[in-house]
Amino acid sequence: MKRTFLAFALLLIFTALLQAQSQFTGRFMGYNTAYLLPEKKWESGIRQPLRVGLSQKAEIYSTVLALPLTPNAGIKIAWGELGGFRFATAHSLSVPSPVLNMLSRNGIGGFISPEFTFPFILSINNSVLASRPLCYSALLTIKAEFLFALRGGEIDPQSTIDLPIMYPRMAHYYKGTSVRLAANVRAPICHKAGVEEGVEVFMITRSGNNFFAENTGYVYWKMCKKMRLKAGYNLSYGSYPFGNHWQLWPSVDLLLGNLR
Repeated sequence: MKRTFLAFALLLIFTALLQAQSQFTGRFMGYNTAYLLPEKKWESGIRQPLRVGLSQKAEIYSTVLALPLTPNAGIKIAWGELGGFRFATAHSLSVPSPVLNMLSRNGIGGFISPEFTFPFILSINNSVLASRPLCYSALLTIKAEFLFALRGGEIDPQSTIDLPIMYPRMAHYYKGTSVRLAANVRAPICHKAGVEEGVEVFMITRSGNNFFAENTGYVYWKMCKKMRLKAGYNLSYGSYPFGNHWQLWPSVDLLLGNLR
């Protein structure tokens, strides 16, 4: 099953490469690649973090809409080029305890039983990104990401949110380290549109429920000078407490920024 998922995802990435044209521009480079925003430029989405270019060497980012309940901040640092690849590292901190305690209730918005409470949790994320231009003006990015958490006390394993997308991203809050390996290819279709295909594998350093994978595909459309629409899908597979499970989700985001 794991091999089937990876083969399918690689086929989709190859298809995106064949569809790519020669009008690639930097506006499709920044997020989740080794490229940084230029100084004083910014971009934000409803789901995508707010990113602000500080200099040629640094970019800061934060998921602003989540700040009241999940304090978070990060920095991406450029390290130059080697062997045709551009390298960067990203480092971020977040405190998910407030939002987890808010979700621990009955009724609307309650995803966790009210019998559970969460201690202070500091989630620490460090990643290495390498990007390289390919044929057809496409851009390949590979990423290795390592996440672990400092906890102010024990967390009951029965309090997990057993939903695709959410469960693997929360796994390291409870136990172990999360290792994520990812690759994506993005390329233009025309001067107003671009495509992106990616695959990501989650491996948790624990004995069970420790493998997850996702394939994502998006189309970007420039609606006006400072606004782009990002729409696509997320196909996920994982080993959950209730068993192995496939799930297909739609994904939509609205991106704003002063990139041009």
